[in-house]
Amino acid sequence: MKGNFSPNVCYIILTYTMKERKWGNGLKYLISILWLFSMALAGYFVPYFTDNISFFKIKRLHIEGLETIPPQVISEEIKNLKNNWLFINKIILLKNLNNRTNNAIKDIDIERIFTKNGVELKIKAQERSPLFCVISDNDKFFFDEDGIPFQSPYINVNVLPIYGKGIDIVAKNFNNIKNLIGIVKEETRDIYITELNTIIYLKDGTKLVLPPPFLLDENVLYYLEKVKTYNINMRAKEVEISNRDIIIIRGDRLR
Repeated sequence: MKGNFSPNVCYIILTYTMKERKWGNGLKYLISILWLFSMALAGYFVPYFTDNISFFKIKRLHIEGLETIPPQVISEEIKNLKNNWLFINKIILLKNLNNRTNNAIKDIDIERIFTKNGVELKIKAQERSPLFCVISDNDKFFFDEDGIPFQSPYINVNVLPIYGKGIDIVAKNFNNIKNLIGIVKEETRDIYITELNTIIYLKDGTKLVLPPPFLLDENVLYYLEKVKTYNINMRAKEVEISNRDIIIIRGDRLR
């Protein structure tokens, strides 16, 4: 009958509905907690079990692309990862290798080869190639073509040296310095960089005085190209190029 519902009955129905909702929410939370707990257990025990199953062990390791870094460096890092191909990935291995080589590896590629005898791992590594080195006090930092600094203990070839106080001024003005080196690299003996100027000593004894790295703009490099083209340095002891379109030639080594 219309309008004959008792307030007590409505209260009981509402109470049971709220209890059912609370029970449903509690069950959801319980299931979530149990799932997280099971995943944590799996994360703890799965590596242990796979480390002790021969199927997950690397049967053979192929290393390609290294120029100065010994292959043992990579093989030892693979051993540190328990020789388990399942848990060896590019991000972890590259990070570990660069921690060990002071950022000397630019990239790696990992390929898993499944054979009847097991899984072989093929690693192709790309080392950073030094464009020049910065010598500050007793520290030596190499810079690659992308302006990334690294300190490989395995490089023993002659690299164009740049002397300065720290590497910040080089890192902040890398593109300017790279363009400069592109012009004078073959003729240059060494370079000195400060906040006041850039000094280049050529192999023939000529001294070039340029603005500081942050002022090595296209205009300065244009006049440097002119100095190189017309062999002005062959007659002078010192050539100064300012950022105000002025070239000053001092001395004459032919007299």
